[in-house]
Amino acid sequence: MTALDDLARLVPPPAAPMWSRGDWNEVEVALGLELPSDFIQLIETYGAWHFAEFLTPLTPFGGLDLLVGPAKRLADQERGFRDSHPEKCPYPFYPEPGGLLPWAGTDNGDRVCWLTEGKPDDWTVVCWNPRGWHYDAHPVGAVEFLVGWLSGRVSTTVFPAAAH
Repeated sequence: MTALDDLARLVPPPAAPMWSRGDWNEVEVALGLELPSDFIQLIETYGAWHFAEFLTPLTPFGGLDLLVGPAKRLADQERGFRDSHPEKCPYPFYPEPGGLLPWAGTDNGDRVCWLTEGKPDDWTVVCWNPRGWHYDAHPVGAVEFLVGWLSGRVSTTVFPAAAH
C-alpha cells in the first residue's frame, strides 16, 4: 500500500485529470533538478486538483506555467526581504543549493515547498507563509503530507486543517 493509494481512498482521482501529462524530462532539465517520484505520480493521477477546495499542486503542464517559471523567479523575488530580514529566512530559496522549491499553493497564498537537500524522494516538505514569514517543516514527501493533512494526522501552523 502506497501513500498514493491512501490518497486515492481519501480523494478519488478524477477520471480525466486536468494538466496531468507532459514531458517530465523537459521539466527536470529546466529546473536542473530531479523531482520526487511521488510528486510525478500525484500530478499524473490528479493534475491540477484542488484538494479540500484549498490546496493545489503546481503542475508543470497545461496552459499555465505553475511550477518552473515561478520557481526560477523565487530567489530573486525574495532577495530584498531576506537581505533586510535574514533572521526571518531560515532556508535558502531555489535555485540556491538546498533551497525551498514550491510544489503546491493554497487559496491563502501559502506555499508548500520541498527543502531540496539530498535525494529527491527524501526531501522534507516545508509549509511557508510568505506574508507572515512562518515556516513549518514536515519530514515526509508530497503525497504523504497531503494524506496526513487531509486525514487530520498532519497539521501545520501555516494554514488551517483540511475541511472534512
